[in-house]
Amino acid sequence: MAHAQIHHDDAAAIGELEALSGRTVAVLGFGNQGAAQAANLRDSGVTPLVGNRDDGYAAAAAEEGFAPRPIAEVAFEADVSLLLVPDEVQPDLVRAEIAPGLQAGDTLVVASGYNWHFGLLEVPDGVDVVMVAPRMIGAAVRDRYVSRAGFPCFVSVERDATGRAWDTTLAIARAIGGTLGGAVVSSAREEAALDLFSEQAVWPAVLAVLRTAHAVAVDAGFTEEAVLSELYLSGEPAEVFDHVARDGLFGQLGLHSRTSQYGQLRALAALDDAAQRDRFTAVLHDDILSGAFAREWSRPEAGERLEALRREADASPIAAAEATVRERLRS
Repeated sequence: MAHAQIHHDDAAAIGELEALSGRTVAVLGFGNQGAAQAANLRDSGVTPLVGNRDDGYAAAAAEEGFAPRPIAEVAFEADVSLLLVPDEVQPDLVRAEIAPGLQAGDTLVVASGYNWHFGLLEVPDGVDVVMVAPRMIGAAVRDRYVSRAGFPCFVSVERDATGRAWDTTLAIARAIGGTLGGAVVSSAREEAALDLFSEQAVWPAVLAVLRTAHAVAVDAGFTEEAVLSELYLSGEPAEVFDHVARDGLFGQLGLHSRTSQYGQLRALAALDDAAQRDRFTAVLHDDILSGAFAREWSRPEAGERLEALRREADASPIAAAEATVRERLRS
């Protein structure tokens, strides 16, 4: 069984933030993650430059007391740049606006391993490339920093051109609050693969289970309101998952009735996982690790395919029923 090294705030190896001393730090992209990480950096004493195009996010940055400027200009001035724009725009943005401003000794920090692992980022030689990837949405990254509750974070050094990349990585992780909940040593490959695996294996399976459960229960004559409320509209599944995170997958069962515990564990023991294991293995190896998904998503027509899939999902029976039930519950 493999275990990763984990860095915490009290680890001597992290020290303070000396690795950032005298270096200009920049946040490129003031979206959900960018806004949260910029605020956390500032509160840690590392006020960053902010690079963003002239849009609503730039206006939000100005409202928060930052002075947003064009990304190319900020990337040229910065020594450490946090790349916090969406995955799909990163390759072109790095090529056209960021890479020209990177110099030997600089550091590019990615928050997702996707583009780096699949070879989609063109970063000049001599530049450190590291990953600091919070396992939280931006709002939680900010809230948990403020409350000092912490959040887990994946960290890695992908290219150590200076010999000091780990110091920079851990300093950034600490400054945004990533060592409060534990900075787990990982890799771009592992982060990207597991992120895609959750999105393409685990969550589709969950969605399919809910879709099938809805169809079976409605076919049995139960009302849409009762079925959807029981399945997820009540918010109970979110509460269960919250306790799974805090108490463990099976530890949280103690919060359920004994009837529920018996029913869940009896049914789980009767399930044959072989077919699902085969499917998950195929998704991980054939679609993700092979690079097949990355190549497909990089095609120009992929965006149109996404919109077609969204329209298909929105037209499904469960989505139609949900819209009606939500409206009736609000009335």
